[in-house]
Order: sequence, then C-alpha cells, then structure tokens
Amino acid sequence: MTKKDKHSTGPKTDNGKAVSSRNSLTHGLTARRWINDSEQELFDTTIQALNKDFNPQTNIECLLVSKLAECTVRLTRIQKVEDAMFDLASDEADSLLEAVKSLDNNSDRLIQAVQDTISITWKFDPSSYAKKMQMIIELDGQKLDRISDWSYVENNMSVNTDYIYKASVAMNITIQDFIAREANQSYFIDVRVSFLGHDESKRGGILTMDEIFKGTHEITSASLQEYFKNLNIRLMNDLQVQTVLRDSTVRSQKLKDAAMPDSQKLNLVQRYRTADERQFSKTLGELLELQKRRQSV
Repeated sequence: MTKKDKHSTGPKTDNGKAVSSRNSLTHGLTARRWINDSEQELFDTTIQALNKDFNPQTNIECLLVSKLAECTVRLTRIQKVEDAMFDLASDEADSLLEAVKSLDNNSDRLIQAVQDTISITWKFDPSSYAKKMQMIIELDGQKLDRISDWSYVENNMSVNTDYIYKASVAMNITIQDFIAREANQSYFIDVRVSFLGHDESKRGGILTMDEIFKGTHEITSASLQEYFKNLNIRLMNDLQVQTVLRDSTVRSQKLKDAAMPDSQKLNLVQRYRTADERQFSKTLGELLELQKRRQSV
C-alpha cells in the first residue's frame, strides 16, 4: 500500500459508495462516440439531468438512464433530419418551373416554354394576354369542321383574322403562305423559329395589303382547320406561361408553404421516430418499476 493509498479516504456513506461504484460505467457510457460534438454535448447534458431527476442507485438503473439519454439524442437527430427535409423540399419548390409543373401536370412543352421565357427575361404582358384570351374565346365558339374557306374566317372570326393579318405583315409574307406554313408546323414550335430560313430577298421588298391577301381564296379548308387546331394549342400553352409569370411570386410562395419531402424518405424517418419513442417509453417504465421495487424493500 502506497503513502497515497493510506491518505485516500474515499466514499464513507452507503450512498457515496454506490455512486462511486457506478463511475466507470457512467463515464464509459458518456464517452461513447456520437456523430458530432453537438450530439455528445446533448447526451452528456441529458445524462446529468436524468441523474438528478432519478438519482439511480444501481448499475442497471444507470444503464436505463443512459438508454433514456440515447433515445433523447436520437429523437433530436430525427427531428433535425425531418426539419431539413422540409426545408430542402421548400427550397426546391421555390422556382418558376415548379409553378409550371403544378399548373400543367409536368407538361414538357410548357416547361420548355417557360425555360425559354426565363432565358429572354420575358415578363407578363396584360395587353397580349387579353388579346390571346379573345382569340381563345372566339376559337372555342367555332367548330373546326365548319371552317370551310378564308371567307368563313373573315366573316365569323374577326379577332383571329386581325391576328393573322398582322402576323403576315410582320413576317412580310402572304396570308396564304402564313396559313400553309403554320398548318404544317408542330404546335409546340414557335412561329418565329418557323420563318428563320425564309428568304426575304425574293419578295422584292415589303408586301402591299393587296399582296398580303393575294391567294386567300385558294386556302383549303384542311389547311385552315389544321392551322386553327395548332393555334389553339399554342395559345393555351402561351396563356399558361403568361399566367405563371403573372402569378409566379404568389404561386411560388404557396408551393414553398405546401412543399412535402419525398414520401418514402419521410415515412422512413417517421418509423425511426416511432421506434425510438417506444424504446424511450419502455425504458422509462422499466426504470420507474425498478426504483419502485427498490424503495419498497
């Protein structure tokens, strides 16, 4: 026995001896490695608080207190994971393209259209929106199979006639050529793209009004019907894009507020939480029962 051993007093009371006998166990448990310092600190703090609350007197009680602390740390971790999942889903929902998807069930055409507007910083145009709404309403009032010739269009579809005329003037081509080309274009191809290869030099300058209308009597009913079918779809897509642009700020905020994480991952997190809560409840019950038995002896 060393001189130091002779002067070492150690615990004298029964309670002190019990606490001393648990030191290695307690310190070993608190020394376990968590995924970061924050979790280790939470575990240590929770152990101290639970020891104060339950004053464990035996090794098994210490083990149960430690398990309660572990459950607490895991529950806190799970909550952080869930919060992060919702934050991530909210950030991902905060985009113009997400607003488009919510409007049109993930339409590739509409998504591409909005991406194009983003690249040219296109903004909502109330005048254009109103004009295109009038064209849609007028088209809705017509049956395509009744559109027999250009005279029918002029007599029954004044809004669309005005649009066709102005578009032909802007492109410096005849109405006949405009209808023919547009009838043969896929509806998701932009009108401007359709005429990039047009050779204006053969036109001999700007066409007159008479030249613009020349040959309209030769336009077939099939070409007109195909043109208006494509135009209707194109206008609907365009109006949806403009609606997104008009309401993008408000709609994006609503999407952020309603954003949900991936359901499979969220369900997994919730199962982890449920299992840990059950473990916590079971451990707490066992600890209380042990202490009740010990105190009754």
